[in-house]
Amino acid sequence: MSSQFANLQDYIASLPTNVIQNIYGHPASCLAIFRDLPVLARTIIMRFICLPNAETTGQPQPISQGVVSSWINPSHQNTYQAISRMLVKLSIWNEIGTDWQLDATFRNNLTGAIFGGTTSWLDETDSSTVPTERNLKKIDELNLYSSTRWDCVLQYLVNPDRGQITRDTIDVFVHAKLLKRNEDTSSSSTDPYTITGAGFQFLLMNRRSQVWFFIINSLETRQLRGEDISENLIFLFQLSFATFGKDYSCERFSVAKENFLQHLRELGLIWQKTRRIKRYFPTKLAIELASGLSASSFTDCQSGNDEIQSGFLIVETNYRVYAYTNNDLYLRIIALFCKMLYRFPNMSVGVVTRQSVRRALTKEISADLILNFLKSHAHPQLRKRLLDNRPLIPTTISDQIRLWEMERDRIVDQEGMLYNQFNTASDFDMIEKYARDLNVLLWSNAQKRCIIVSKVGHEEVRRFWKMQRPKTSNEN
Repeated sequence: MSSQFANLQDYIASLPTNVIQNIYGHPASCLAIFRDLPVLARTIIMRFICLPNAETTGQPQPISQGVVSSWINPSHQNTYQAISRMLVKLSIWNEIGTDWQLDATFRNNLTGAIFGGTTSWLDETDSSTVPTERNLKKIDELNLYSSTRWDCVLQYLVNPDRGQITRDTIDVFVHAKLLKRNEDTSSSSTDPYTITGAGFQFLLMNRRSQVWFFIINSLETRQLRGEDISENLIFLFQLSFATFGKDYSCERFSVAKENFLQHLRELGLIWQKTRRIKRYFPTKLAIELASGLSASSFTDCQSGNDEIQSGFLIVETNYRVYAYTNNDLYLRIIALFCKMLYRFPNMSVGVVTRQSVRRALTKEISADLILNFLKSHAHPQLRKRLLDNRPLIPTTISDQIRLWEMERDRIVDQEGMLYNQFNTASDFDMIEKYARDLNVLLWSNAQKRCIIVSKVGHEEVRRFWKMQRPKTSNEN
């Protein structure tokens, strides 16, 4: 995939120093980053916060690295060293000679966030735009809205012909290498994009990881356009402290922040009835994005899709795939590697064929990705096979899918240049040996006196041949 960061610390550490300092200028950002740190890092930072500032400079008091190291149990020194490197990359710690010093901006704003004394992080009231009763959203409606909007984004990834998303979102998909240009000019498709193997992997991720990966790549595309993403990141951190089901004002937003709000609205992270009504409701996708929760504890806001959580696929030895779901998104994913036969209200039937698998392979969807999808969404009835030490997917199916992949990889295309019409066997042997020594020889035939060298090595072999060949030699 494109630049992927496993956690919040990795992403923040990758940002320019000026952007990091702008982020640390707001209490919400400091607290969000603080609570996402490991327990040992949080403990050390709290000790630094409780120390008074230096009397001469007014800056946070530096502490000897040896003293900080003495706080740590000897058995955890390796963990401490790793945390030290991480805090330096995050610009939370500054190394001054042999001392550690907590960044002053981070310390002051984190102290205000923990102990109070800061202003409200989100505008909650605005007398000119007080929401009416009909504009208020219930919790169930917000859950349904966020699920529907995010599924709409994913559906475009599966089938670009039918999805309706903005150009900004398409640019993010292309930047993240989840979509690529459709090279099949004979296709009747009106959309120039097709899903990639990375895009299929993206569909296999849990929802929180999907949103996190997408938001990071969205910020990267804005950086490439020369935009300052500090304000956007601070807004995301603020949303993680919002109250679910409560509305907030966007009356005082800048133009850039308003545009980012509309982008989040398209993704289902924000609900806003119209742009004219300057009130918005954060959904769980936004609130839990940077909330410090692990991916496993993230609540998937899919109302009515419990069959997806428990598994809905049954694969039989006759290559039939039974999908007990009416979710359009998942049925479209299955159609990427299956030939769909029937669709009923709560169940659809497809079949895995050589043609359907080869079609998936052309989209960079590997056999392992297909099998991983079938296993991760296996029906509870199918999972009973594990009790008998039997594989979730019948061996005949998994082996055949891999054989179809190997069949496609038997022939590898490679550009080369042909040398022939050598007058003597010694000329042939000389060029063949030279090409082999350069490791650019692709094929040779002594009887026909033909040599094929790689395109990269062609110029060097040709130069050598022109220097060595007799006047009467011919080269093609």
